Amino acid sequence: MRPSAPEGRGRADGEPSTVPRSAARPGEATEVIERRPNPRSPSAGAAVASTAPAAPSPPASPARQARPATAGQPVRRTTRRRSTVRKVDPWSVLKLSLLFYFCALLVVMLALTVFWAVVNQLGLVDHLLDFLAELQLVIEIRGGMIARAVFLIGLLNVVLWSGINVFLAFLYNLIADLVGGLRLTLVEEE
Repeated sequence: MRPSAPEGRGRADGEPSTVPRSAARPGEATEVIERRPNPRSPSAGAAVASTAPAAPSPPASPARQARPATAGQPVRRTTRRRSTVRKVDPWSVLKLSLLFYFCALLVVMLALTVFWAVVNQLGLVDHLLDFLAELQLVIEIRGGMIARAVFLIGLLNVVLWSGINVFLAFLYNLIADLVGGLRLTLVEEE
């Protein structure tokens, strides 16, 4: 009888990288265990034959258990990767902030235009002007002047908030140099 070969360390997904080998005794069942190649391993074999006696394997942890594939459905695999954000490019933050806040300004302008059209069609502006005339207040309301003022205030906000975002990017870079950055865990399902 030959002594059994030592087991390997095991792969990252919980399956053994080598299978123990022992001499088969008459009457004992033997099994062939197929192993998928590990893409991270430089020497990944296709299959390993074993003459080991059939013994129940220890139960895998719930996170590592393979789900049985039904006919026609692919097996879903998840990959977890950890990343660390150590630096944020201020130039990228500036470009993204300018585009984002300018698009937000356009959305606000469109919403105010629709609101003004609805209010004007309902006659609420005329009723307001008549009420102010009764109070002996002479005020002229022009939609174009209001739109121009809102647009100019919006442009100032675009520049202001983009500058604040760039300042925060510089501040993040300084803090990340001290504490090491922001750690993220990314989960990818195949």
